[in-house]
Amino acid sequence: MRTKKIFGALVVVLLAAWLLLILVSWLIAAAMPQSAVHSLLSNEGLRWLFGSLMQNLSTPVLPALLLVSMGWGCLDASGLLQLHSPTTYRQRFALRLVAIELAVIVVALLLLTAIPHAPLLSATGVLFPSSFSDSLLPLVCIIVIITSLTYGYASGKFTSFQMLIDAPVAGIRKASPLFLLYVIAAELYASFCFVF
Repeated sequence: MRTKKIFGALVVVLLAAWLLLILVSWLIAAAMPQSAVHSLLSNEGLRWLFGSLMQNLSTPVLPALLLVSMGWGCLDASGLLQLHSPTTYRQRFALRLVAIELAVIVVALLLLTAIPHAPLLSATGVLFPSSFSDSLLPLVCIIVIITSLTYGYASGKFTSFQMLIDAPVAGIRKASPLFLLYVIAAELYASFCFVF
């Protein structure tokens, strides 16, 4: 309940800041037409506001937020977070299966990054920055999703294909207030950059 109030307050603050930016940009541009400030209520500003909305929201934060929320949903729904010590045979079997899965993933990543002339190294042969470092967050999220779904299915927590699909969707559903905050914050930031 308290979290909802905090999110609600953040949404109101961000929207108020955006409306204030629109008003201030209009006032400064009207009072000082020779200034470098662009009004969001001018012809140019309105064209920018409507024409660049999709571009303003297309930042790397959006897919990161999506993947992290899917990973969190899978991890939470699989029961791995609540697992203190495996009590049943299925839980122990599922943990062993996940350990094998992780070992295979680690070996594959080592082959793609640690050997000379590995495909995920940069052109100069370093790991940071490289294709591997650029994809680190998505890679971790995908590994969490795969291992969580494997554990959930092998331990009996997920009993149908629909439950496997619902796990990442549940994470997105839980993180939905963050998506609203992102949309407003991204547009506020882009508007600020346009005005000043």
